[in-house]
Amino acid sequence: MRQIAFKTARLLTRTTEIAATLLLIVVTALNLTQVIGRYAFNTGFSWTEEAMRYLMVWLMMLGSVACIFRAEHMALATLESMVAPSKARFVRSALYTIAAIFCLFVLVYGGPLAMRNAAQVAPASGIPMIYPYLALPVGAFLMLVQIALTWFAGFDPIVDNEGDPEGVQ
Repeated sequence: MRQIAFKTARLLTRTTEIAATLLLIVVTALNLTQVIGRYAFNTGFSWTEEAMRYLMVWLMMLGSVACIFRAEHMALATLESMVAPSKARFVRSALYTIAAIFCLFVLVYGGPLAMRNAAQVAPASGIPMIYPYLALPVGAFLMLVQIALTWFAGFDPIVDNEGDPEGVQ
């Protein structure tokens, strides 16, 4: 069971990392378009700034899923270093519980918020506002799934050369 949870968590991590990487490439291309348009053609594209802003929200939410798997959030390292190594697992469990409660809150309130803004359109880019708002409940849901998988897999699996946890049954 732990090995299945670990492999699923790793797959979710890789999927969100790939999506976040692609979004970062798009944001970079939009930024370059804005700079070239501004300095080469003396005109800026107002829609690129808006699109970049919304894509960065998605990027942050997807990147957080990978950070949960890798335990790379800043608070984890800081608080875990303040306790004895034998108690670090309890600190991480408490922090993941708090994060899960927060993600549940964002999921419960973010979904209806996205639906209320479904008819709204961004002024410069014409993007339906449901897409930027959906980043919150989708990201919160994926983070909740990742937290649950991390709990089932154990918090710090020792990874062998092939990326599989050693001793995980």
